[in-house]
Amino acid sequence: MDKNPGASMPETPGLVKVAARLLGLCAVVQIVASIFGLIYASSPERLAAIQAQIDVMSGDVPSLELMRNMGLLTVILAGVVTVGAYLFISFFLLRGRSWARSTAAVLVALTLIQLVGISFPAGLATVAQLVLGGVAVGLCYLPASTRYFAAAKAARGQ
Repeated sequence: MDKNPGASMPETPGLVKVAARLLGLCAVVQIVASIFGLIYASSPERLAAIQAQIDVMSGDVPSLELMRNMGLLTVILAGVVTVGAYLFISFFLLRGRSWARSTAAVLVALTLIQLVGISFPAGLATVAQLVLGGVAVGLCYLPASTRYFAAAKAARGQ
């Protein structure tokens, strides 16, 4: 609900639109990465690695199927949450929510964690997300974008 009915929402500048699209591309990259993650998580090589871990365990040992399914579930949940975050942030960037650009910066910073132990070519998705997300965040902090976020906030009466 508008608290300042006399002010109209400013038009979304091109820089913010591009930033939102870049975050959308990050979501697409995450979908592709999740598909490859699922393929790897169910591969014979991964199953052999899981079995090797189980073989050295003592006590209550989980089954191979349980461990495989937990890995698959982790990949799916991480993918859904990440794709959802990128799309959610993108949606609110277009609506002039300043917190969305800060949240995008945090999401890109969290993506840096994925660089630990990165291997190629699988790591290309992480690098792509870092580049696309970093450019998107940078665009949101340029002067024209900053003015847009300030004007949108004023139009909402906050």
